[in-house]
Amino acid sequence: MIPVSRRTSRLLAAALLSGLFTLTSCSTTPPGTIQGALTGIGSNAGQGAVSAWGLAWGSAVKGTSVSFSPDGSAAGLKAFQDGQAHFAITSAPLPEREAEAVRGMCTDKGALSLAAGVLPVGVAVKIKGVNDLVLDPRTLAAILRGEITRWNDSRLAELNPGIALPDLAITVLVPEGPSDTVRPVNNYISERTGTDWDPEHEDRWPADVVGQSSSPPLALADKLDDTNGGLSILDGSIIGNRFTAAQLMFDGKPRRLQASSVVDAVSTGDVEASSTSVVQSLDGRSGYALGTVIYLHVCREYSEPALSRLGRSFSENVFGSDAQKNANAFAFVMSPSKKAASEGLALISTIGDGQ
Repeated sequence: MIPVSRRTSRLLAAALLSGLFTLTSCSTTPPGTIQGALTGIGSNAGQGAVSAWGLAWGSAVKGTSVSFSPDGSAAGLKAFQDGQAHFAITSAPLPEREAEAVRGMCTDKGALSLAAGVLPVGVAVKIKGVNDLVLDPRTLAAILRGEITRWNDSRLAELNPGIALPDLAITVLVPEGPSDTVRPVNNYISERTGTDWDPEHEDRWPADVVGQSSSPPLALADKLDDTNGGLSILDGSIIGNRFTAAQLMFDGKPRRLQASSVVDAVSTGDVEASSTSVVQSLDGRSGYALGTVIYLHVCREYSEPALSRLGRSFSENVFGSDAQKNANAFAFVMSPSKKAASEGLALISTIGDGQ
């Protein structure tokens, strides 16, 4: 294992290879030039978004690039806090005290957590001859716990009048966690059922959930493809037109997993801003409110001024129209609300004291 200090040095060298050297030793490059590469680690749910953001940044600011390793939210935060990554991507913001305590490549000013996108999450089903289905939090919970085991169960029939649900076994195929698609489903069920759905960790299922699998999302989708009667939890970019996405009940109304409905839920969702974070919620009264909020964690000030310029430039571009359009088109990631974006840019403007 390479000591953290050496890892940090290598990241600094990689990030600034084209920028720092020209800043210090090349008279043809003006002071303050932004060049270099940033390395991020974190949530698998954010992989597509980061790729889209990086393409937009590299196009807008020549000589910049981003690499990202989807090792999970926890791994991303640890790497960021240990100085092994310039930024992290997760599905939850850092509490203020933890954000202020982040060091790694950050100075004692700590870190920022910014809501930068929303990846819809859906209940994908594969039932031959059935192209539409409605579920509510209680029936979904009962299916996941193995209490409803066949698709023609009376509780499902009551929610789906006029749909001929077959006498077919339900096969549950869900990620075992920790998973960024598990977190929003846990919240959806626990907040709306008033039942004892109480997972020990937000990104893991309660112990009695059946059909948990360690397969990665794409492999899980392949299993679902081969399973008549199967049900899984997948992000919207994987579901696409490949599977039927169940309509889910929000505020007494069935909502479809479609971009316009997710945008409605995001645009009217609550936004909480502090000196260290911008937190985005989804509003089920307005639209489809099941999704993973993607948080970008960056230093408020990096230990090297040139890194602060890089970090600020990248973060500003993440909230730019090109980056957000790319993320929507290529990764089915919706933009944060206008208020969340505005609050995020306000915090970004403080990175490195506006260097």
